[in-house]
Parts: sequence; C-alpha cells; structure tokens
Amino acid sequence: MKQVASETKSCRSALISDARDQVALQRTKNKTTTGPYCQARKKLLEDAIKTVLQSSGNNLDEATHGEHLWHDRRVVLTDGSKLSMPDTEANQEEYPQPKSQKNGQGFPQLRILILVALGSGAVLDSAVAACRGKGTGEQALLRQVSSSLKPDDILLADSNFENYFNLCQLQAEDIDGVFEKNGSRNIDFRKCDKKLGKRDGLFVLTRPRCPQWLSCELYEEMPEQLTVRAVGTKKRIIITTLTDPEAYTAKEIIKLYVERWHIELDFRSIKTMMKMDILRCESPAMVRKEIDVHLLVYNMIRALMARAAIKIGASPRKVSFKAAHDSLQSFHILLLQNAEGVIDDLLEHMAEIIGEHGVGNRPGRREPRANKRRPRPVRKLRHSRKQARRLEEYQK
Repeated sequence: MKQVASETKSCRSALISDARDQVALQRTKNKTTTGPYCQARKKLLEDAIKTVLQSSGNNLDEATHGEHLWHDRRVVLTDGSKLSMPDTEANQEEYPQPKSQKNGQGFPQLRILILVALGSGAVLDSAVAACRGKGTGEQALLRQVSSSLKPDDILLADSNFENYFNLCQLQAEDIDGVFEKNGSRNIDFRKCDKKLGKRDGLFVLTRPRCPQWLSCELYEEMPEQLTVRAVGTKKRIIITTLTDPEAYTAKEIIKLYVERWHIELDFRSIKTMMKMDILRCESPAMVRKEIDVHLLVYNMIRALMARAAIKIGASPRKVSFKAAHDSLQSFHILLLQNAEGVIDDLLEHMAEIIGEHGVGNRPGRREPRANKRRPRPVRKLRHSRKQARRLEEYQK
C-alpha cells in the first residue's frame, strides 16, 4: 500500500522508504534489495486482496452513507475505463493490445469497471477484463459485480448501461436505475403511454430479441414488457425505473443524473493523481493485485476525507481528494512513530488540515481538452525496440 501511494511506485523506492522509516523509529533496518520483496508480493492471494477491498468500501459506506442518502436510498455510480501495462508476453496473452497497434509497438490494455457510492465516494467493488472478445464489455463487467448492489439501491450510469435486459435484472433485485437514453432508442414524448408533465412520461418497452450473451432460459424469464420513465432536458433524455412522479419529481431526477459526473472525477483521481493509468506489473495476476491495492489506498484516502467532512459539517464530496492524498504522504512517518493515543490526535490534525481545502460547486463548467505547454518533440517508435536498436534512423 505504501508503494502504490508513493510518487515513483517502484519496488526499490518502497524498500528505501521503509528503511528510512525503520531508521527514524530506531529499529534495525531491512535490506533494500528487491528480490525477496517481489517474491513476497507474488504470494499474496488475489481473492484476499479483493475481499479486503470490498470490506473497506462497505465499512466506509456504512459509516457515512446514512447522512448522504437520496430520498433515504443509497445511490451507486458505475462506469468503465481502460488501463495500459508493460508489453510482456503474459500480459499480451491475457490483455491483448488494440488491433490498431502493430506488433512490438503497442501495449496490453484492459478494461476496468468500478462501483462507487455517491455519498461517501468509496469503491465498493471492481472487475477487469480484456478490451476485446466475448464477455469483455462494461455491461458484462457490471453483471460480475452486481452482487455488491443491495435491494433499494439506485444505480446511476451513462447511456452504455441503458438497455432492456439490464433494467429487468435490476428490477428483479429491487434496484432502480437512472441512465441516459441509449442512442439507438427512439423516444418521442408525443407518443408516450402516459404523460406526466412537459418532456416527462411513461413508456412501455417490449422485450427485444435474445442477445448472444443471454441464455434461452434466462431470456424466457424476462418480462415481455417493462414500463420506464423518460425525462427530457435540453441536452439529453434520462431513462429511469423511478416511475412515481409524486415521490420523484422530474427536476430531482435531472439533478440526480448531473451527480453522475462524480465518477468521472473519481477515475481522474485514481488514474491521474494516483498514477494508475499505466500499470507497472509484468504478469496478469500481479496487474490485478496492483489495481486492487490502488483502490484499497483510494478507500483509505476517502476515509480521511469522510473524517474531515464530519469535522467541517459538509459532504465528503466537498473535500479535496488531492489535499487528502498529500496529507497522507506527508504525515505517514509521524503516524508510524507515535503510539495509539497520539495517533488519534494526529488524525484529528490531519482531518482539520484536509477540511481547509474544499471543492467548489461548479455545475456545467467546461474546459478545453488541450494543453498550452508544448511537449518536447520525441521521435515515435515505428518498429519494435529490438529492431530499432539495429536501425540507423534511430541512431541519428
């Protein structure tokens, strides 16, 4: 955990940092050779790390989500992203590079999906798969982690998750969904089955043909019709199973969907601030462990943010993740050096410092996807590195 929370993330840097802490504590320092450490990491069980990750997310969420519910219901965000890793034979075999990249010039790539509690920001579960092949899409990954959802939850996601069978499966588990309309679905408010208001109405969907991933037995169990609610804004149409207009107004549903953007910011924190966008491990098993440990550290930082939020009387979403990340890195030596009673005081000081750095409410804020500072010009590698060492064009 200390390794993935560090700036460089290398094994040697983690061991040197550990030796420094042992010297500061006046203990016998361990050797900083990486061989034994790397062998010990391989012995960690994937299932054990995954269980700890799920427990940390659930414990944090249960400790905080009672104060941050929507209509007394938990809202869970989900979305997927892609991660890159070192170009090794083992990684290429399990997580092959995109077909657009030539052999020897690309990098293995995987798809990750996470479940995040809207109130606390805790990662509840995650799943990974290759980026191409049967059963590797975001909807397939959602089915893998659906056991982490609870009855009466509300699942909030983008249009990729809005389809008939997902909605039926959620309803079967007493879970409601709020999604943006799938691009292939035609919604005409003039032809709704029941009008609830301006650009707000109920539609009865008919069961489509059986997809390849669904067995015939499960397909027959799906209802032939499903009633959903469509709420329109200037920019998008939202599809939801929250069909009661008195309990859930159209404005509340629209405002709730805007909160979906938090998972994009969470991915930015995980991939950019914690530098998980490019993984370091050279085998698929270690790659999966690396991901889960990153998410475990992320939950630990979220726990600090929750503590700071209680201190300032605000939502954990109003606390700066970067401030909490920096505080953990700066205070970790003091936490190791002091006894249990002093640690509580240190945590209170950390919470106070983190609480000084809030996040502004900036709905609809837009920034250009461009960099002002130009990168240094570096020649692109058009051959494998082994071939490039022998070619004169790369020696100039």
